[in-house]
Amino acid sequence: MSNTTLRKNQKNQLNNTGINQQKLRAFAGELAKDIHTQDDLADLSASLVKMTIEAVLGAEMEHHLGYPKHRQDNGYYPKIVKGNCNPPVFNHC
Repeated sequence: MSNTTLRKNQKNQLNNTGINQQKLRAFAGELAKDIHTQDDLADLSASLVKMTIEAVLGAEMEHHLGYPKHRQDNGYYPKIVKGNCNPPVFNHC
């Protein structure tokens, strides 16, 4: 398979992913402004992979648990002490 055919196939695959290609190109254009060396490109690539994997794992965990990570009612509540004392005394009532 020639390089040209391979590039066309890769482009077609990207277009079939459901990702908004126009937004992706704009995003890539903005990021490219800060790329000056091969190391910059490698750092950007590693960061994007890391952030993508973290987002996917976070979404998977949220789906598994059934609620978002920082939702207020996820099992942690302030402790409420109930008793007959007014005001409450913690040693005894």
